[in-house]
Amino acid sequence: MRGIEAALECRREVRKGAFAAEALRKIGGAIETPDRVLASSLLYAASRRESLWKHLLGLFLRKPLHALSAETADALLVGTAGLVELRHFSPNALVSALVGHVKTGKSPHEAGLVNAVLRRVNEEAPQVLDRMGRSPDARDQCMIRGIPSWAGRRWTEDWSKEEARSLMKLSSMTPYMSLRVNRPEYESSLRQALGQAGIRAWPSPFVMNGLRLASNPFPPSLPGYAEGWLTPQTESAMMVVEAFMALLEGGPVLEMCSGRGVKSGQLLSRLPGEVPVESWELSPGRVASARSEMNRIGVAQRACFRTGDALKLEPGQPPRAILLDAPCSGSGTWKRHPESKWRLSPERLTQMAELQSALLERAFRLVQPGGVVVYCTCSLFREENEQAVGAALRGGSDVVELPLDFPDRTSVRGKPYGRVLWPGLPWTDGFYTAAFMKRS
Repeated sequence: MRGIEAALECRREVRKGAFAAEALRKIGGAIETPDRVLASSLLYAASRRESLWKHLLGLFLRKPLHALSAETADALLVGTAGLVELRHFSPNALVSALVGHVKTGKSPHEAGLVNAVLRRVNEEAPQVLDRMGRSPDARDQCMIRGIPSWAGRRWTEDWSKEEARSLMKLSSMTPYMSLRVNRPEYESSLRQALGQAGIRAWPSPFVMNGLRLASNPFPPSLPGYAEGWLTPQTESAMMVVEAFMALLEGGPVLEMCSGRGVKSGQLLSRLPGEVPVESWELSPGRVASARSEMNRIGVAQRACFRTGDALKLEPGQPPRAILLDAPCSGSGTWKRHPESKWRLSPERLTQMAELQSALLERAFRLVQPGGVVVYCTCSLFREENEQAVGAALRGGSDVVELPLDFPDRTSVRGKPYGRVLWPGLPWTDGFYTAAFMKRS
């Protein structure tokens, strides 16, 4: 499978609701590294500024994009993104490959249109983009930065204009992989093995047993991955778990929304064996992935995953500490998951904020008196952060806010609760975290 074909196959999966990273992992072992890099570059380029590519295509098409077949629309989007953003790939080769793909697909009669439109994009898009880049119009600036216009307005309301512009710029930054070393005694040999594989790695200054890479390799190909010695995880997520563990005074520990178990794995790898950790997750598929991950990193015998609604499940033991990484918009992760921003709407954001407040209220009820609750989201919208916390506190819970131990210069104070981790580096996402103790 060639890189361009792989990008189109992954684009189909993304269109059906998958994350780009998941789609790439599925085809990762079937193609060589250069083709995997090309597929990844095209897929992420198409996703990061999807509204801009649709705007450009609207200028050069005589019919709406949605009037074409889905395969043709994908080819046009991927081709437009590639022509604008890829600096070291022949435009003619890209256009020819996409035209050939459409010719052999379900809508061969649209191949000529693909050829004509993409050649116009290659010739005329630079002038259009230059005009948009100089435009004072907020909608144009959001398209250039790859941010939904409503989200750009919301960030401008939530933050200062300078901070909102910074967030839009940072959300289009190229992210790099960071690794959590599960077996610290092997860190030195792991770094050496990574170097021998051509992967530069060095210790993170922010988190214990964290490594930074200057690339985004295929995780299963990493030395030590099969043995469970390392786990891909952003530094922001690692910092949140570190801050949570700094507040612990024994267990039991409950993680209310554990997802695929990445944070559960960090807890189980770091906490003493006598501290029980229980993890809840609504999705059976994610629970299955989490159990597989616990097997890989060698902590399955301590893991306790339960499938169900965190608003209804009852803990096996009254928890002394609760980590609630609530389902959210993921706006702090848009540089790593750019496809997710086009699936979000203001209405969906409001629904999530209501769920987050309900989950936090439940956490306050479940935790033992004197126990700790840490609430976090990978969101940069105040509606999901300070406002959701404020709504939960209005429920009458008798709690007091606790300070959080984050490395210097990584976070800013929330207004008025919690702290916001700024997505200012290729290894960090935007995260919000707030900690509370239930009064005895």
